[in-house]
Amino acid sequence: MTDLMQVLYEYAEAERLPAYLPPREYQEVSKLTDRLSQRLRELLPEDRWDTLTKYEDAAAELHDMELEAAFQAAFALARELP
Repeated sequence: MTDLMQVLYEYAEAERLPAYLPPREYQEVSKLTDRLSQRLRELLPEDRWDTLTKYEDAAAELHDMELEAAFQAAFALARELP
C-alpha cells in the first residue's frame, strides 16, 4: 500500500469500520473467541501455550492482510466508477 492508502485505511478502520459492524453480533463473537482462547489455554499444558499464541498471532496477521486487500479492492473499484 502506498503511504496515502495506508493513511486512508487507518482512518477507515478507526472512524468508519465500527459503523458497519453489527454491535450485538460483533460483541458476541468477540466474547466467544476470548472464551475459546481461554478454554484452549486451560486444556493445553503450559509448554504448548507458545504454539497457541503463535497460531493466534498468525491468524490475526492473516485477517489483517485480508482486510487490507479488501480495502484495496474497494478503493480500486471506487476509482473505476464514473
